[in-house]
Amino acid sequence: MAETGPEPFHVALGSLRDRLRDGAYRPGARIAATDLADELRLSTTPVREALSRLAGEGLLEDRRGQGYFVRLPNALDIADLYRISLAHLLIAQEPHRPLRRPVGAPIEPATPEGAVRRIDRLLVEWVAESGSRALLSAFRLNQVQLGVVRQHEGEVIPDLDDEAQRLVILESADRATRLVNLRQFHGRRIRLAEALGALLARTGDA
Repeated sequence: MAETGPEPFHVALGSLRDRLRDGAYRPGARIAATDLADELRLSTTPVREALSRLAGEGLLEDRRGQGYFVRLPNALDIADLYRISLAHLLIAQEPHRPLRRPVGAPIEPATPEGAVRRIDRLLVEWVAESGSRALLSAFRLNQVQLGVVRQHEGEVIPDLDDEAQRLVILESADRATRLVNLRQFHGRRIRLAEALGALLARTGDA
């Protein structure tokens, strides 16, 4: 009996999540179901279902009669998304919490990548150490929501590579040291939320 591959809906949904997380679409961009279906070699039905699902999760904007658009977060949204990211990590790295990795939540393999992707992968590993599926799922959703912002950080933060390297060194550090650096990492971005919001607005207008 021939093996069947993933359902078209899940293929479309996974591809869209990855693209949003990686900032593949500019802020405010329209995502055409027909174009995406052609790229993925799927029919438009599962692609439209995936777009609708992501709109329901608040990751896309459903403009009736116009289609689906990448959300354009403002400065307040950006600051709060980083605060949520920090909250997840603080819970995961609580000093008295046993560290373990949840079954069925594989960590992404290390591959050639830029600073943003390297940091994101590392933060996922630290949340996964909590052993909580719920926490890891919520953090991954937050990463997708922040995707369009994270891919533009380098335009206002010139030392992303150095920052990434400083975080990577913390893999072997104690949790108290990690927590100090995580607060600094997120605090820097919260302070830059106005600049990031203005940058995304200009990018979206373009």
